[in-house]
Amino acid sequence: MPPCPSCRGKLVYRDRKRRIMKGEGGTRKWLMIRRFRCSKCMKLHNELPGVVLPYKHYDSEVISGVLEKVVTPDDLDSEDYPCGETMLLWLQWLQKNLERIEGYLRAVAYELSDYDSRILHVGASLLASLQKSNRRWLEQVIRTIYNSGGFLVPFRR
Repeated sequence: MPPCPSCRGKLVYRDRKRRIMKGEGGTRKWLMIRRFRCSKCMKLHNELPGVVLPYKHYDSEVISGVLEKVVTPDDLDSEDYPCGETMLLWLQWLQKNLERIEGYLRAVAYELSDYDSRILHVGASLLASLQKSNRRWLEQVIRTIYNSGGFLVPFRR
């Protein structure tokens, strides 16, 4: 079990909670999410599987399809997908968090490269590189950010 993302204390299993996840074709599935309490700061932390994003009830594959603009409100194949307004909110959420995502990715890459400062000065976007090289880029980015104690700003109107 990784340490607490807030204070690096030990996480202790507390319980499980139910969460709904909407998938392709309008399918709905209930997940059991494990919850842990930090023995040091006493905060609760959810262990999210890769297919679920924080604050979102859709499968991450559906969300990444919208963010990559593969899924749009105009597609006939997208009839069972979220409404156009929800898709627009997700696109705005990504725009609002782009700098934050890039910063977290560079910080993690800096640590993984044994503090090689060249990674901080690379002109190319690490997020764009991940999007091109990894079909499950969104899950990887979200898991990296949240497991390292970071967070993304939820977008609400």
